Amino acid sequence: MSWFGENKPVRITNRVRGQLQVVACSPFPDAAGEMVLHPKCEIDGVITAERLAAIAVQYSGYDVPKPKWPRPGLLLPVTVDLADPNRFRIEWDEVPTGRKAAEGLAASLRGEQQASDDHVFPRAWREVEHSASSPTLVNGLTPQQTEIALAGGAGALGLVPTTAKVLSAQEAGPSSAPGGTWDITLRVSDPSGGPPWQAVTRMSFSSPERREMRTTTGCELPVLVDSDNHNRIIIDIPRVS
Repeated sequence: MSWFGENKPVRITNRVRGQLQVVACSPFPDAAGEMVLHPKCEIDGVITAERLAAIAVQYSGYDVPKPKWPRPGLLLPVTVDLADPNRFRIEWDEVPTGRKAAEGLAASLRGEQQASDDHVFPRAWREVEHSASSPTLVNGLTPQQTEIALAGGAGALGLVPTTAKVLSAQEAGPSSAPGGTWDITLRVSDPSGGPPWQAVTRMSFSSPERREMRTTTGCELPVLVDSDNHNRIIIDIPRVS
């Protein structure tokens, strides 16, 4: 786990924007009737950012605004030091509250992306039924795990890069994606040099043209796989040429 001191100024020299996904957080102390003027907040989470592998971190401080007290599953905007990801700052001023927070949640549940959102996540098309924080698995991963893997955190999830050839593709059913959602049958090259295996991965496409390019029989695609669980496989979108 990574950690930095309580309420000490964090000097960040090589800045990059990212997100902290809250895994666990201490409850607000007056929730049970105990009044505390300056409550201490303890957060366990995972930071993802461009050009950084996902990293598990701990946050401990007294500067968390009461209306913005985080809950598990929440994504918090952060500024991270590219040279030392242990150094990060949560941008509390950017965390929405009240009506703005409710409108943002409603938009995410509809699968919309805010025009003002300058974050790099998500990189994969998010179907409406999978856009909420839920344990629903697609390709053996939750939506949050998929985003972490595609943001450079595959290793932390037990996924390694390899390639696979398209054997066939079939439309999965109704989809909100312009190019539809397809189940793609692949022959996967074992990253450790063993025999290949056959697997099916589901992917949604932002256009019919992209779908045709990536579902043609014989097409080779970069993928992230779990060698011990062949049901955990996703197309590595950032590596697709």
